[in-house]
Amino acid sequence: MDLSALGSNGFRTYIVANFLSILGIWINRITVAWLGWSLTGSAAWVGALSFLLFAPTLVTGPYFGALADRIDVKQGALVTQSMLVLLTLLLAILDLAGFVDIWLLSFIALLFGITASANSPIRLTLVPQLVSSRAIANAITLISINFNAARLIGPAIGGVAIAKLGSGMTALVSFATLLPMLVTLPFLQTKAKAAHSATEGVGAQLLEGLRRVWQSEHLWHAMLVTAISSIIPGGALEILPAVVDGVFHKGASGLGRALSAAGAGALTCGISMTFLSPHLSLRRRVEFTLPWMAGGSLAVLALGLVPSWPFVIGLAFLLGAVGTFTSVTTQAVIQLDAEDRFRGRAIGLWLVVSVGGNAAGALLLGTLADLSNVRTVLIAAGIVGVLASIWAVTSFYFDLARGCRRG
Repeated sequence: MDLSALGSNGFRTYIVANFLSILGIWINRITVAWLGWSLTGSAAWVGALSFLLFAPTLVTGPYFGALADRIDVKQGALVTQSMLVLLTLLLAILDLAGFVDIWLLSFIALLFGITASANSPIRLTLVPQLVSSRAIANAITLISINFNAARLIGPAIGGVAIAKLGSGMTALVSFATLLPMLVTLPFLQTKAKAAHSATEGVGAQLLEGLRRVWQSEHLWHAMLVTAISSIIPGGALEILPAVVDGVFHKGASGLGRALSAAGAGALTCGISMTFLSPHLSLRRRVEFTLPWMAGGSLAVLALGLVPSWPFVIGLAFLLGAVGTFTSVTTQAVIQLDAEDRFRGRAIGLWLVVSVGGNAAGALLLGTLADLSNVRTVLIAAGIVGVLASIWAVTSFYFDLARGCRRG
């Protein structure tokens, strides 16, 4: 097990605060999703709220990724973290006061989505500045596991908290977990970042980053795996309230159990990944994601077919593990393959695909579920995901066979 990055005091402090912050973000997101379901009983509204939380990344993610290559990322993280804390506190106060309706909830979700789309690439770009050069690969792996485990465990905690405390108090729990990062950031000691040309505009930098991704078989296929895994398995997890309560009538407590299973799968997978060699080639890292990508789509297909509740728990565990493995591995490929001057843009583009895929999947699956039924939509989505996975695998090995050079 390689834990060399933990030799840095700053990184140890950061990884704990980061885990709590990501927990808070995702507790907040499941709170918004459950509030939307309880206010409307509509899978389409649940999908629309998830879209508002995630979709800003589609527009602003690349911009903030490019910006992260130009600014003091610690100060940028401090500003965006402050905004997340204030928005979460606002949601808690309004819900506890009984002032939340679906339109106000949608507006808050949009503001939260815009802020999170800035916070994520800036915060992730900070990681290599906290450790020595030889520990960067391990730091990226650990923070990727940290990030992806937290984003699946967070909704599990949120589901349990909603069942026990109600949505307003759950938003306060989210507020409390966001605070440690806000307190930690001013005291972190970071390395000086290489200077970048101020004469080159953000738009030009972004186009350069897109060309870099397109011309690298490793970056391109990591993005492709991320897209399929985010839209199909990720989208299915986003409309889980409609499955848990709409199909099996298990309420908030059932949602908490299903999301806890997903969180357990994420945590189990994350711990096991620390035993993978840090010296794996980029090709091997991409190859490892391919069967997991297909397995996630098969799990979605099975979720549409299962006859009883215990199967839902087992499949939620599997979806949590799949989400963590594909996200951790592809994020590591992105950060390791991108040079320092491209890293912020590469992360921004990865977040567009990852978070934007969740947004698109949630909106599409939720809308179709309202027009037909959840089971049919999950079966169809699973089949599409399997076919897309077969195409992605074929494309990967075809590109390798011809010595892939696009552009």
